[in-house]
Amino acid sequence: MPTGAVNPTHTHDNPDPRRWIALFAALTAPFLGVLDFFIVNLALPKVQADLGATFAEQQSVIAFYALSLAVFVVTGGRLGDTHGRRRMFRIGLTGFILASVLCGLAPSPWFLIAARFLQGLMGALAFPQVLALVQVLFAEHERPRALAFFGLNVALASIAGQVLGGLLVEWNPFGLGWRVLFLINVPIGGIALWIASRTLPEVRAPNPPTLDLFGVALATIGLALLLVPLVEGHQAGWPAWAIVMLVASVPVLAWFLREERRAAAHGRDPLIDLEVVRLATFRSGLGMICAYFFGGGALFLVLSIYMQEGLGLSTREAALNFLPFAGALLVSSLISTRHVGANRTLFLRGGFVLVAVGMVIVVAGLATTSNGDARAAVGVGLALYALGQGFVSPVMFATIVSGVPVRSAGAASGVLSTCQQASSMLGVAVIGLVFSSALDHVLGPGAASRAREATATVDPARAAGFAHAATWALVVHLAFTCVAAWLAWRQPVVAPGGAAPIASPAE
Repeated sequence: MPTGAVNPTHTHDNPDPRRWIALFAALTAPFLGVLDFFIVNLALPKVQADLGATFAEQQSVIAFYALSLAVFVVTGGRLGDTHGRRRMFRIGLTGFILASVLCGLAPSPWFLIAARFLQGLMGALAFPQVLALVQVLFAEHERPRALAFFGLNVALASIAGQVLGGLLVEWNPFGLGWRVLFLINVPIGGIALWIASRTLPEVRAPNPPTLDLFGVALATIGLALLLVPLVEGHQAGWPAWAIVMLVASVPVLAWFLREERRAAAHGRDPLIDLEVVRLATFRSGLGMICAYFFGGGALFLVLSIYMQEGLGLSTREAALNFLPFAGALLVSSLISTRHVGANRTLFLRGGFVLVAVGMVIVVAGLATTSNGDARAAVGVGLALYALGQGFVSPVMFATIVSGVPVRSAGAASGVLSTCQQASSMLGVAVIGLVFSSALDHVLGPGAASRAREATATVDPARAAGFAHAATWALVVHLAFTCVAAWLAWRQPVVAPGGAAPIASPAE
């Protein structure tokens, strides 16, 4: 029997003894995906100094990664149904590693941006396969524990992205500088591929849906028309092409939604099944997901630039300021994986309260600092934010999907993943735009793209200017966080396996 093929003697009553090893190998894909979203934040000032990247190009390094993930993650799941989960996982993770090498060798900002887009595309092939493989590898009584490891894995990746990234850049192994943050994916991913090839079974859906190529094309074009001007328009002085692209994105995205409905009406398989949005629990949950993830990627982008360019901290010093976040997230993630099953509503609502309170403290500290140094308030606020995040993350998706019929679970997961990535992408663009605009207003045009002059002392005026800009940017994040918390408190509670109510058109 070929390595990795399904062994018919292994069933849920007679499980494969290699299943836990296979799970940890598969979890490498979401770990690297989350890691590479966050780890680049602390490296952006170094990228600016090394490659001469503008602030808009720094935003694009994050946003285009999220763009390709947002557009292609549903397609990746469909390809796994059709061509095999193990095969798509290996192709995706191999491509992610190769794209990481291209990122590490990037000679210019736009080469790096293109490589990041490719990273996201390859990640979109690998990431959707993991949860599907959990369903195959584990019996029902083992799945909660396996999914808890999935949630803990994402939390650890977030921690590593904030702390390890800064320390690696400061240590500068082999003189690679910021490039080591991408090249480290090679040994980690290589080991995972070697283990996965020997432990993961091959799985295909019995009646796989067809791939909506036209839907993929329309979604890609529509999101690109929306994203590119939001990221580049302000830096370029809002030229005509940026306005035209923004206006054009509206009919293209509307066309995409119309084509998805038409495909479903004619018996074809749409890229996104919009019928699940009729479920009341799912529709309110979708809004909660979008509001929650809108500011997640931009939060650490803004704070990293504020600390390094405004306060003059080194990359290592900036990373150490995120340690309260890392420690609190680890503690709350460990607690929630043990107790969330019996306290789902408490963890969801209470977690969002902590997230919102943490953001209030961060914003208040930045707004009231007299010399621009709000590190104490940022540390306390991020610790509370992380406590809430660790409570919310393991239960949020399960709560939303709990009322979705089994036949629609795959479509619902695809819609949630796409909206999560698209919201993160738009948040980076919009909040980054507010930050750079506020900074230009206080310190003059182009302040976000000018490297700080080397000096042993901190310029209070410059620090205050960056604190002012960060305040306005994170007020936007706080507003969306409050919306997410409000929706969490309104989220209907559905018992696992229960039926969700259908939303009326007026709801």
